[in-house]
Amino acid sequence: MVCLAYLGGSIPFGLLLSRCWGPGRLRETGSGNIGATNVLRTQGIPLGILTFLLDFLKGFLACKYLPCSTELALCGLIAAPVLGHIFPLWLRGRGGKGVATYFGVLGALSMPALIGSLLVWGVVFGITRISAVASLTAMLLSCVFFYHLPSCSCNFINQLYVLMALVLIIVLRHHDNLKRLLGGKESNL
Repeated sequence: MVCLAYLGGSIPFGLLLSRCWGPGRLRETGSGNIGATNVLRTQGIPLGILTFLLDFLKGFLACKYLPCSTELALCGLIAAPVLGHIFPLWLRGRGGKGVATYFGVLGALSMPALIGSLLVWGVVFGITRISAVASLTAMLLSCVFFYHLPSCSCNFINQLYVLMALVLIIVLRHHDNLKRLLGGKESNL
């Protein structure tokens, strides 16, 4: 099931949607990323929203509905769709940053933690108008929310460790954004 979650996570919805219904050339425009933010900026609001929803569902459906018999298998199901999105087989490992898919996984594990994270994203984005700042802040606080708010599982500590590792990978995937932020050149949405 972990392989199936990875393969589902590696479907590049932003790239597919932009080729089918948008102006296309997603990799050559904006940040060159296949995620929802670049799709929103370069292909339009409807495709950006649809990309976010489909990327979210990759994580949510894998964690919520794929069967697993052990805690280790569940930890694999938590990581696989996010890693599939970030390092997709089809794009030679050059995927998105994993934020929407991570939010889907988080929602499958703990809806209160997801709601808290999305609220943080909304507030920070409302103040800064910079998606990367909002995403990174929400990612970092998501683990705090997951730890302190009720979750579906009594064995949540291993899941928390996996979420923390995914957050670290997502932060590292934002290295270009962090450089631009430090240089005062990061784009507003």
